[in-house]
Amino acid sequence: MSQASIEIVKEFFIINNFLVLQKDDILFVQNAEVNEPEEIDKFILSGSEVSKVVKDGVVKPVCWHTMKFTPVVLSRFPEIFEFVKGKHTLESKRYFHGDSFKKMLVIPSLPASDNLRKESIRIMREKGIDHVITFPSIIAHFIEKIEPRSVYLSSINEIFRVLKFYKFFADREQKLPF
Repeated sequence: MSQASIEIVKEFFIINNFLVLQKDDILFVQNAEVNEPEEIDKFILSGSEVSKVVKDGVVKPVCWHTMKFTPVVLSRFPEIFEFVKGKHTLESKRYFHGDSFKKMLVIPSLPASDNLRKESIRIMREKGIDHVITFPSIIAHFIEKIEPRSVYLSSINEIFRVLKFYKFFADREQKLPF
């Protein structure tokens, strides 16, 4: 578990007007501005789509930045999906007062191969995952939302703000690989 990566995900939801409760490495998120989320059949969400599609959700950041989430990885590490089963589901239902909620993973990346990507998605859906967001998508959206001339209370937001102010992203924003 990478606390810095979890903090980035947490701040991503906060900057997008979600209320966030962290319990260990799981985030409970509630969108304070959406009454009726858009219905979308898309499994992989971009950073900007999250706030339109998700009203209530349980988010598990998996901070294995050196790994692609191939079918082999997904089958060898069943703990990835523990947050959608058993006591965790009961806790989620309690937190959301029995209302429906999305189960989401935040992962570094999926395989580049179309067949492996489709198989990974199939496995995650079978395990109960509703949506996936990638870390690169979260970071790109974060950079877009941060105002370089504002001051933020969060140290994560301040780091992104300072980097953006000094134009570490300016030339690359259009060419980011995500």
